[in-house]
Amino acid sequence: MKANSQFDYIIVGSGLSGLHLSYSFLNDKYFENHKILIIDKLDSIIEDNFFSFWERGIGKWDSIIKNKWSKGKFFSKYGEINMDFSSYNYKTLISSDFSKYVKDKLKKNKNFKFVKDTVLKIRNEKNNIIVVGNKRNYQASHVFDSSIQNKIKKELYNHPSLKQHFLGWVVKTKNNEFDEKSFVFMDYRIRDKNKTAFTYVLPLKKNKALIEYTYFSKDVCKKKVYEDYLKKYLIKYCNDPDYEIIKSEFGVIPMTSYPFYKNSTKNITKIGAAGGWIKPSSGYSFKICEINSLKIIDNIKKGKKISIKPKKKYQFLDKILLRVLSKYNHKGEIIFYKMIKRNSTSNVLRFLYEKSSLFEEIKIIISLRSIDFVKVFIKSIFRKAL
Repeated sequence: MKANSQFDYIIVGSGLSGLHLSYSFLNDKYFENHKILIIDKLDSIIEDNFFSFWERGIGKWDSIIKNKWSKGKFFSKYGEINMDFSSYNYKTLISSDFSKYVKDKLKKNKNFKFVKDTVLKIRNEKNNIIVVGNKRNYQASHVFDSSIQNKIKKELYNHPSLKQHFLGWVVKTKNNEFDEKSFVFMDYRIRDKNKTAFTYVLPLKKNKALIEYTYFSKDVCKKKVYEDYLKKYLIKYCNDPDYEIIKSEFGVIPMTSYPFYKNSTKNITKIGAAGGWIKPSSGYSFKICEINSLKIIDNIKKGKKISIKPKKKYQFLDKILLRVLSKYNHKGEIIFYKMIKRNSTSNVLRFLYEKSSLFEEIKIIISLRSIDFVKVFIKSIFRKAL
C-alpha cells in the first residue's frame, strides 16, 4: 500500500498529550500554513476522568475547570498540615470537557485533520516518515507518537518503578460535609499499614466531592480493597453513611524511571506516557504535557532537535525517591509529611514541575532526614559512577 496522504506533521493518538500538542500548534502563527494530521483508532472523547494540576494566575483552561483551590490539607499520624499555595491554584477539569474543547477548536481550522484508523507501524523512508494504517498510509516529515510497544511495557518495571493505582467515587452527601475552598492532598488516617496508601478529596460542591483511595505501590489491588477503604473514610470523616455514588473512576499510572526519551529518533518523537511525560515521583501529567508540548514547538521554531530529554538531575532525584518507596513502601507517609512540613508549598511545586533551583532541591533532600533516603542516595551515586 502506497502512502497517499502527505502532511507536515502527524500526531498518533488524540489523548492528553496528542491534544495538548495539537492545541500548541494551533495557537502559534508560525504553523498557520502547516498541515497536521491526528490519527486515532477511536473517534470518541477521552474517558470521563479528572485531570488536576497546579497553576499560577489565569490559565488557558479556566473556562472549563470544575473547581480550583488555593489551600489544601495533609493528614497523617504525625500531624495535620494546612497547605497555602501562595500564588498557585490547584485546578481540576474533566477529561471529556478538555477533549471536546480542544477538538472543537481544531476542527474549525482547515489545516488540521482527524482520521479514525489503527496504526500498524511507523517506518523511515528516505526523507519522510510513513505511518502505516489499517485503512491507508500517511506521510509526514515528522511524527509524534503516543503509542507504547508491548516490549517496552514489559521493560518498564525492570527499572526503579511503582504503580499509582486508585479507585475514585464522585459522591453526593445529604449534608454539606465538604469545604469548597480547600482540598485534601493526602490523608493517611485510613491506610493499608504496610503501603504508601492515602485518601485524596476534591470538593466540587458543599455536598459533592471526588474521593479517591490511592496507592503508590508495586501491585494493583482487588476492587473490593479500594471500596472498603472508601466506605470507611466516608463514614468516619465525612459523617454520612447515606451518600450517593454518582460515578466512579479507576486508574493505573506507571511511576517509572525507564528512559522513554531513548525511543525517540530524529524524525519520530515519542510523546505522552510513551515519551515519559508523567512525573515519575508523583504521577502528575496534565501540566507536564502542556509544558513539553510548548518545548517541542520552541525547538521546531529554533531549528533545534525536536525530541526533548528530561534534565539529568530530576531523573536522578525521581529515581532515588522511587527506590526508597520501592524498598520501604510503608514509609511513604513520613517521607511526604517531612517534605511538605519542612518546605514551602511553592518550593515543592517547583520541584514537581522541574523548575526548582539547586538550593531548593538540596533543602528538600535535607528536610527528609531519613537514613533510608541517605542509604539509597549514596548507593545511587555509586551506581551512577560505575
